[in-house]
Amino acid sequence: MARRGDAPDGGIILWKPRGPSSRALLDQVQQRLQWRGLGHCGTLDPLASGVMVLIGGAARRFQQLLTGHDKRYQATVWLGVASGSDDAEGPLYCPVPAPRLPTTDQIAQQLEKMTGQIEQVPPAYSAVRIAGRRSYQRARAGDTTAPPARTVTVHSMQLIEHDQQRLRLEIACGSGTYIRSIARDLGRQLGCQASLMALRRSASGSHDASMAVLPDRVVASDWLSLEQLLAAQPRIEVSRKQALRLAQGQRLPVDEVTGGTTLADALAAEGRGEGPLVVWSEDRVRGLVRISDGVLRPRRWLAASDNDTSD
Repeated sequence: MARRGDAPDGGIILWKPRGPSSRALLDQVQQRLQWRGLGHCGTLDPLASGVMVLIGGAARRFQQLLTGHDKRYQATVWLGVASGSDDAEGPLYCPVPAPRLPTTDQIAQQLEKMTGQIEQVPPAYSAVRIAGRRSYQRARAGDTTAPPARTVTVHSMQLIEHDQQRLRLEIACGSGTYIRSIARDLGRQLGCQASLMALRRSASGSHDASMAVLPDRVVASDWLSLEQLLAAQPRIEVSRKQALRLAQGQRLPVDEVTGGTTLADALAAEGRGEGPLVVWSEDRVRGLVRISDGVLRPRRWLAASDNDTSD
């Protein structure tokens, strides 16, 4: 068998089918391409299908940025059904006596109450750590300690279809939001219990289903360069000399950067709290900066040999 080489800088937009784990698909892609060192920017449960972003090489320096992207989902929720895992993977049971099911208007009103910044308790069967141990490990051992609540952002939730017990929802949310918890909490608030039965992630940031490749059809030409992968990310353009100063850890006054509309957009993105900004120079990605007090502050930088094919 051919020896594996390191993955090049960049990534691939993968379509995960329902069934296999995210780890199994990452291993499958590494095997097909004979590459090693791939990482992911957010997993999906075996129950779920949809967009997964895999990265390699210098792109792994931007993993946190890519993982933090907003997500879009289509969720199928069943009312009147509870689950130990809050989805179809766990043991299901129906409350007795059967609860009265809510009306479409009642469901829509409750969805509206659950948008914005909300406090959410992750599922017991999740990778959240409690005192250094994964919550799912505790749950499997019979520990009923609930994971701590945390603040997440739900941008919007739309009721697409309501057919007696079955709901179809369109959800746009921030990173770290558990759709299983949304289904569980919706049922509790409506007084009838609910569980997630199917989930499809249609987009992760600017990467959507139209860009995704099935894992058993992946070829090397599907690989995106680092620049293609980060093309839609808020950016700042700097000169070669300015890039060198930032690479040396120096801070750069914003008014020295001639970014035009690009700079204005970057400043607006920083003001919205969208995280670090990608620095470009001479059509190449160079690193990440934050803007504060009118100064660019380097946060992460690529070495001269990274992402550079020039002489």
